[in-house]
Amino acid sequence: MQNDHISARIHIMTQRDTFSANWPVIGHNWAIDQFRRALQFERTRHAYLITGPASIGKTTLAWALATALNCQDETPPCGQCRSCKLMAAGSHSDVVMIEAEQVGGTLKIEQVRDLQHGLALRPYEGRFKIAILRRFHEANLAAQNALLKTLEEPSSQVVLILTAEHGDLLLPTIVSRCQVLNLRPLGLEETETALRNYWNVEPEQATLLARLSGGRIGWAIRSITNTAELDLRHESVNALEQAIAGTRYERFQLAEGLAKDKPTLLTVLDIWQTYWRDLLLATTGSQAALVNIDHEPTILQIASAITPNDAQRALEATRRAVTQLGQNANTRLCIEVLLLDYPFVKPFQ
Repeated sequence: MQNDHISARIHIMTQRDTFSANWPVIGHNWAIDQFRRALQFERTRHAYLITGPASIGKTTLAWALATALNCQDETPPCGQCRSCKLMAAGSHSDVVMIEAEQVGGTLKIEQVRDLQHGLALRPYEGRFKIAILRRFHEANLAAQNALLKTLEEPSSQVVLILTAEHGDLLLPTIVSRCQVLNLRPLGLEETETALRNYWNVEPEQATLLARLSGGRIGWAIRSITNTAELDLRHESVNALEQAIAGTRYERFQLAEGLAKDKPTLLTVLDIWQTYWRDLLLATTGSQAALVNIDHEPTILQIASAITPNDAQRALEATRRAVTQLGQNANTRLCIEVLLLDYPFVKPFQ
């Protein structure tokens, strides 16, 4: 099971300072309050569904809840008892996490059946056998139907914690048997403060990461040490700026290069959408809300040469291209048309 990266994050957080009264989670205090009251009055549910965008903290919250459920202290999670330490090490025998082999993959019925065999055994070290089913929206129909049996005939010693981007991606019968908690993106200030205080990120970089993350704290934390996404974003923004100031021929060359890597292309288009939103804001004098603040001088320069309608049309064209690519449109043709829809601006410094 892929527990190491989650337990490592929890360990780092618990070594630093108190998060939400011993809960090693950034933000989502309303959800933690619900869990705390349920634990206090022994009204925990047998199944939870935590939903929200990718990298918003769903798995971290699920792991923290699992830690609290088996904590041996009166005010869980204490972080000090044997159970909490096992959870921090990712080696608690009564807690398991299953997920698709890769993001965007498929969680299969065989994984659910193997899980059910394990859940049929009595807890060995804790009060509960706990299963975290990560990104359960990636489960195929057979896997979801298989899980229904466990949900319909719950054991008093089993707790299931599902995470998914949207509840409507799951069978309604699964959602109806879970307590649903829909997590929302963190605020800009909350994200920025957490990065500075708990990960010692320099103020300027913390501000940039907070804005780029859109409140997805997991993405921001990952980007501190893994710069691959930031590097791609830097390359994507530079390519867009060059295209805006480039010729038709240069735009066709860019389309040819982008069309060779469709998975990366979708990420590039997401990044371009943030840039066109920034340009739309800048053309209306709202640059205080820019996301790509490290490119602000260029954004303001381009904004002075286009109209709000230009920026709006470019943003809509980019969204349309994403939809078309999802419908298996010709990749190169789609990107060529998109780039030709963008306004042409005289070269800028």
